[in-house]
Amino acid sequence: MASHRLHALDGLRGVAILLVMGFHYFYHLESFYYKSTLYPYGETFSNTLIFKYGYMGVELFFIISGFVIAMTLESSRSVVDFVIRRFVRIWPALIVSAVLTFFLLNWSDSPFALTRRQFWPNFLPSLTLTPTSLWSGLFPKVDFVTGVYWSLVVEIRFYMIAAILFWLFARDKLARNLVIFTIVIYIARALLRRVMPGYNGVFDALFIPDYMPWFAAGAVFYELYKERLTQGAALVMLAIMYALIARISINYVVIGRDPVIASTAALLFLALFWLLSTRPSAVGFLEVRPLVWIGECSYSIYLYHYAIGMILISQVSKTIGLGPQLLLVAAISLLVLIVGRISYATIENPSRRWLTKILIGPPQKSAAAASPAA
Repeated sequence: MASHRLHALDGLRGVAILLVMGFHYFYHLESFYYKSTLYPYGETFSNTLIFKYGYMGVELFFIISGFVIAMTLESSRSVVDFVIRRFVRIWPALIVSAVLTFFLLNWSDSPFALTRRQFWPNFLPSLTLTPTSLWSGLFPKVDFVTGVYWSLVVEIRFYMIAAILFWLFARDKLARNLVIFTIVIYIARALLRRVMPGYNGVFDALFIPDYMPWFAAGAVFYELYKERLTQGAALVMLAIMYALIARISINYVVIGRDPVIASTAALLFLALFWLLSTRPSAVGFLEVRPLVWIGECSYSIYLYHYAIGMILISQVSKTIGLGPQLLLVAAISLLVLIVGRISYATIENPSRRWLTKILIGPPQKSAAAASPAA
């Protein structure tokens, strides 16, 4: 059963990264919020739901991360052990990708790269995975080397919250404690907004209330998978987290996102995880080899897909037909997947194994796959 679920989680990671790539390659730069002319096909796909809502692949990654981090905390011998495991998983590939992306965006003359020239302070938030606001006092124009790093900042915040809850309170009740924490911070933020009209979002940066329901749901699924929760108890906690997710989705109407569609997609993600945790044979379609192959290296793909993909896509001629344009984008997407696989095989996986062996001994076998940063 463990092996079965390993492949299904990798398959889900594959689905998540493909959704994110579709969002960035067909919708993101023509969206209500950004408005750009860098796609050769312009706004052709602006109403295609799978692209418009492909950003939710990141939220799917967050559910996976909640599942995996609950498992990782359980197998870690100490806080230091947990921190080392997270460090060797995230930073080697991140450092290499940040350096390569920095130079690609400065050397390329593509329309996309010309709008994203880099300067060295961008390494500060990118390599520390801290909000750009921490550095903007010193460097007003500071930004991430590539915008996708924002989700890694959220991931790091979740790691901190989960670790604190795990080691300070009942370790076998992590999912319950994450659910309670999520409810408390959601209510606290509502009160802050009511009593502080000038609320500046520092609370959000510290406690990530918009994303905690996804992570908490992942932890619930892990404990359901381990048969520590009854299905009734899990349903109650998941229903509460889903209610928060649906409520939060209403806030995104201002940037053209339909909360009904977003909430329906969220419900589908939760349903898939429910089946994976209780009836893994029902999600065997997630175990197809190409999807698992993509999922295995999804973190590396995530690090490179936006900069490399958009550098190349923005150079596709607007004068050729839509068919040839899509063929070229498909070829670019395949190239990005190959770059991600090479990074996984030569940097991400070897460095993780080597550093883990040096710092904490031989790695333990895991029964679950990781999210892009987990």
